[in-house]
Amino acid sequence: MHGLINCAIERFVRNTYGDQTWRMACAAAAVPEQKFEPLLTYEDPLTQSLIASCAEVLRRTPDEVLEDLGSSLISGAGDAAVATRRLLRFSGRSFVDFLYALDDLPDRIALAVPDLKLPELHVEEQRPDLFYVSAGEGWPGYLHVVHGVLRAMADEYGVLVLIDLVDGKPGLEVQVIDMAFTAGRAFTLRAG
Repeated sequence: MHGLINCAIERFVRNTYGDQTWRMACAAAAVPEQKFEPLLTYEDPLTQSLIASCAEVLRRTPDEVLEDLGSSLISGAGDAAVATRRLLRFSGRSFVDFLYALDDLPDRIALAVPDLKLPELHVEEQRPDLFYVSAGEGWPGYLHVVHGVLRAMADEYGVLVLIDLVDGKPGLEVQVIDMAFTAGRAFTLRAG
């Protein structure tokens, strides 16, 4: 797994639950170093063990931890969240534009980090207010991270949505309830 993924998990747990929780999760996963390097590659089982340990320490399911991780990638206060949020806001003026641009997300991220290979995302419009989002193979739990990202981006755009896993299918159903639920976060092309 790319080091940026493990760094994101570390940042999420430390910022949300504190250093002590992070140390407990690392100990439970038998991770000797409690700090990850963003440019290194780590074995996938290490990352999976870390997620399972975080879930155990937090008394949550791994899926819930991954969804909250996805949300924190966007809604966090640090520089990494701000950069990620800005990158995703370039997807369009509305939440629906953002959904349509998800198909291109792995390619856009590869422009910034060529060795970070995200699973493909596919978006199908079922109705003008209902979308089906599915993910390609590769990362167990990736769809739960996407769920959290979608939840945070709906808040970013000020849109009220319902996001549910689809029974028997590997995807998310995204129902847009109100496109103008709140004002959303201000966004300009200019940084700062």
